[in-house]
Amino acid sequence: MSINDWLGRRRTMTPDRIAIVEDESGRRYSYAELDARASDVAEHLQRTLGVQPGDRVACVATNRVEYVDLYFACGKIGAILVPLNYRLSVASLLELIGDSQPSVLVYESEFAGVADAAMRAGVASQYWDMDAPEHCIVFDAQLAAGDGNPSSANVYPAVESDAAMILYTSGTTGRPKGAVITYRQIHWNALNTILGLQLTQDDTAFLNLPLYHTGGWHVLTTPLLMLGGRLVLQKRFDAERCNDRLGPETITILFGVPTTLRMMYEAPNFAAADFASVRFAIFGGESCPLPVIEAYGRRGVAMRQGYGLTEAGPNCFSLPSDDALRKPGSIGLPNFFVEARLRKDDATAAVVGEVGELQLRGPHVCDGYWQAPQESAALFQDGWLRTGDLMTCDGEGYYYVVGRKKDMYVSGGENVYPAQIERVLQRHDAVALAGVVGVPDARWGEVGIAFVQLQPGHTATESDLHAWCRTHLAKFQCPVRIVIAGQLPLGDSGKIDKKALAQRAVAVTDT
Repeated sequence: MSINDWLGRRRTMTPDRIAIVEDESGRRYSYAELDARASDVAEHLQRTLGVQPGDRVACVATNRVEYVDLYFACGKIGAILVPLNYRLSVASLLELIGDSQPSVLVYESEFAGVADAAMRAGVASQYWDMDAPEHCIVFDAQLAAGDGNPSSANVYPAVESDAAMILYTSGTTGRPKGAVITYRQIHWNALNTILGLQLTQDDTAFLNLPLYHTGGWHVLTTPLLMLGGRLVLQKRFDAERCNDRLGPETITILFGVPTTLRMMYEAPNFAAADFASVRFAIFGGESCPLPVIEAYGRRGVAMRQGYGLTEAGPNCFSLPSDDALRKPGSIGLPNFFVEARLRKDDATAAVVGEVGELQLRGPHVCDGYWQAPQESAALFQDGWLRTGDLMTCDGEGYYYVVGRKKDMYVSGGENVYPAQIERVLQRHDAVALAGVVGVPDARWGEVGIAFVQLQPGHTATESDLHAWCRTHLAKFQCPVRIVIAGQLPLGDSGKIDKKALAQRAVAVTDT
């Protein structure tokens, strides 16, 4: 078995088990069928389009089974999949396509405008419309006519250091960087996940996080498919639909970012949702508001926090549900094959309770960025990956996120970490979301501006929230302004868009 064709091995072990359920149509795909489809796509890429090992195959599409076909097809022939964020502007997408220089741009007809612009710019060699009848990546007729065996596409003998995909980061501090995800990283992330979450073949999860994001591919998708589990694929996240399908599809693990879990909780059918099969819910990206955790707790759903990042895989830490109350706010312990340490600005070790940058080492870590040697070198310190996240560690080895290094500001000589203020605000019964940014101040150097989104049906004034902060924070940590906003801007991963908040903060201070 080649490390890049593990779907073929899964087919031989559990051919008749259901791998993917297409939620919109209700169609079910066995592992045998999924592997045969991927082999057909691989043959078309290899023989018709001339894709060679190491070539990039870019894709701009919503979640669909053809996207999964394409991922495994690229693996079979040694090509590198480049998932593209369809929410970006055409100009931004052209920049990413130009950077990755794909041999083929595969696209959903919904995004034909992107392909047209790419053709005019000449940034890809060939183009493949998923939905055009003459190019459709659907092989039902061929499979029905044949024996369902894999096609004759040659499986490339990849090694673990070969690139499987390029995942572009959000690029909030500059141009997006393409993290080169190797087969080694994918496999060790899957092992960390399987061991950390105690996954089994009988687990079922939604696949509704976008497939241009590491969360879409590697939180549960690749680990469950490697293990022989089942995915319920949804084109896009829909809170009410998720609540409706929990029971009928026997969902055992519910994954989301705090925003999506909150949207499910706020949906009108949350109370009627059937959570009986759900073993636990996991979330990452940022801390989850206490009212949301309590709402799921009342439905008997244990909440587990995790931590990860594109460059090191999404499953680096895990907080067991038994520790959720004992260690509130913790991301837990490093997963089985993860080494972690905290380093201060002077490169010395942070002791218990001290703030330091989290650095990671292990086989789950990427080797660097696509065609960006300087950025790749800056990513590491003495062989350890620098996450840019500031944390503390307690005496039992549990880690706590303090905030992003780039988000920290200095007020009156004191380091202020917005994430700490946000967690305090989100503990208020009326607050659904909170975001804090630092702005220049003539007297203190920098001060904080907080933006809050209220829970539906709740009210609170700026004075109420100032009083809450004064009770729970040091004086230098208290924001000078608290702005009650309708909706906070969210980025592609569901996190609060701090860049957009900073622009709002400038407008607030100018008034």
